Amino acid sequence: MDLVEVQFAAAGKTVFVAPGTTLLAAAGMAGVDIATGCTRGRCGTDAHHVVCTPATALAPAAGDEAGTLARMGVGADCRLLCSARVREGRVQVLGDAIG
Repeated sequence: MDLVEVQFAAAGKTVFVAPGTTLLAAAGMAGVDIATGCTRGRCGTDAHHVVCTPATALAPAAGDEAGTLARMGVGADCRLLCSARVREGRVQVLGDAIG
């Protein structure tokens, strides 16, 4: 199994995780504190800008996450860290989508 590289730009930290891991779990493994609310994809507290290489590095937003992102009106480059699951390649987690 190939591990997925997750970079947290603001913290200057990188971690390698198994496919299927949420970005929030990856943050915990890297020692990066992320503000969260419900952790179920409904509140939007942990929305962040991300860059995926390749574009399929994250599983598509679905269910509660997709609904919350649409309600928030954020760009396609934003994901909820509690719900976004890595699949392959590299994901760069940039700044907070709200701030």
